[in-house]
Amino acid sequence: MAFIGGSGPAAINFALEGSQPPVIAGFRMMTAAIMLVTYALATGREMLPPWHPVGRKVWAYGAAAGFFGYAMPFSLFPIAQTQVSSIMAGIVMAFLPVMSIVMAALFAKEPLTKKSLVGVLIGTVGVLILLGPAIFSGAEATIVGILLLLCAVFGYASMGVVMRRAPEYPARSFAATMMASAALMTLPFMLMQGFSEVTTQGYLAMLYLGILPTGLTAIVIITVVRRAGAGFLATSAYASPVISVVFGLLFFSEPLLINQIIGLLTIFLGVALSQGNLTALQKKAWPRIVVAAFPRRRTRSPQSSQTASPPRADA
Repeated sequence: MAFIGGSGPAAINFALEGSQPPVIAGFRMMTAAIMLVTYALATGREMLPPWHPVGRKVWAYGAAAGFFGYAMPFSLFPIAQTQVSSIMAGIVMAFLPVMSIVMAALFAKEPLTKKSLVGVLIGTVGVLILLGPAIFSGAEATIVGILLLLCAVFGYASMGVVMRRAPEYPARSFAATMMASAALMTLPFMLMQGFSEVTTQGYLAMLYLGILPTGLTAIVIITVVRRAGAGFLATSAYASPVISVVFGLLFFSEPLLINQIIGLLTIFLGVALSQGNLTALQKKAWPRIVVAAFPRRRTRSPQSSQTASPPRADA
């Protein structure tokens, strides 16, 4: 998931060479919606219509989550990347866990501990480090681009709050409902823009965005959370920005500036403090990663006959 998600900003850069932002967002959403609806129905999951008494509430929450988590950020990302690099886009995404904690404390009644508050403040400092050179050099376009990225991150964090308040409903069906709602929101803007300027490379990049970073990632999230837990999934927040940096360096020769490195490391520190992931990564996530990569590896002393248990598949 980290690899696929981290490749998203680079794929958007490829799509921008022949497509306009509304087309990228709409095409991406439609592709993912078709994929998720097909997947939900093919695996026996029911999708209630909007006029059903229960379906009405599900579609209302699905539409809200689709707007904040998909339609809005996926529309803002291509616009922002006309002004900032894919490296910067990936780095700003690292601020998502910190903003999620703030949104959960404000609207989902989740306590904000002293450690979380310190983590939020450190993460905010990391974002200011990213903004610093642009502010002092007067590069307005870069500031606007980063602010658009932060708005997109705000949308992702808001989606988490909406999903916490959503009614009980099969996860695959809700994901399909959410994506279908987002696709309908972006469809008019895509049709208004038209496809006259889209190149073959643009279509391939948009197909990739819709099938892998959008559609497949939604399925992977469901699978990983059920098999290994949400805490294990959260470790991908550390890897995706790094992968975005690698893609930006490999495919676009984008410069990696010292303030970007410092800002990224500062945000990582804030995330680790706010979520307590420094200890969790050592005690829970890392052994699971080792077992998954090296199933025959012993995690105890050579004198011990016990080996590590693999992650539960029936969770």
